[in-house]
Amino acid sequence: MNRRKAIGSLLLLSGAGAATWAGLRFRSLYSTPALDKLQLDAYRELITELAETIIPATDTPGAKAAGITPFIIRMVTDCTPKKEQNRFIEGLEEVDTYARTHYKKAFARCTAEQQEAVAAHFEKRDRPYKGIAGKISHKVLGDSFFVIMKKYTVIGYCTSMEGATHGLAYDYVPGHYTGSVLLKPGQRAWATE
Repeated sequence: MNRRKAIGSLLLLSGAGAATWAGLRFRSLYSTPALDKLQLDAYRELITELAETIIPATDTPGAKAAGITPFIIRMVTDCTPKKEQNRFIEGLEEVDTYARTHYKKAFARCTAEQQEAVAAHFEKRDRPYKGIAGKISHKVLGDSFFVIMKKYTVIGYCTSMEGATHGLAYDYVPGHYTGSVLLKPGQRAWATE
């Protein structure tokens, strides 16, 4: 057999394999996820512990005390595109598998240090690309698992009663009326037109 034909055949075969893998990956991302209540309830403890790893309890309450797990589940089921829903479910499965592989127990049963190590691994792995590659990746694949988890954890914490009143500086009535304000020398006055 001719060497050029053999190399061409190998390249064609590897290209076909890569195209098949990409097609199957896109099919799994864009398929309708099975987000029934039972499936996400199975991940409730994992979501709670992962959120607590992201915002731990210190002198202020953590994510677990703020009770943001129902918020995260609601945001994923109701407000997230299906490609990101699929990535979220795959990410939860990968977190549990990674914890079982490295620490021989589920993520929720790991120590705080082990949970932090698992979270650091996934944060590093799911970091978005920079530049044009990041824009294309975000457009085609959506946000990665850990980006979605961090985003909903922070939003849920900041909008919860515990997070807003104890974790943040909460001002019941934002702003106050000051009728006469002295201007500093050289300071410009506010103008609307």
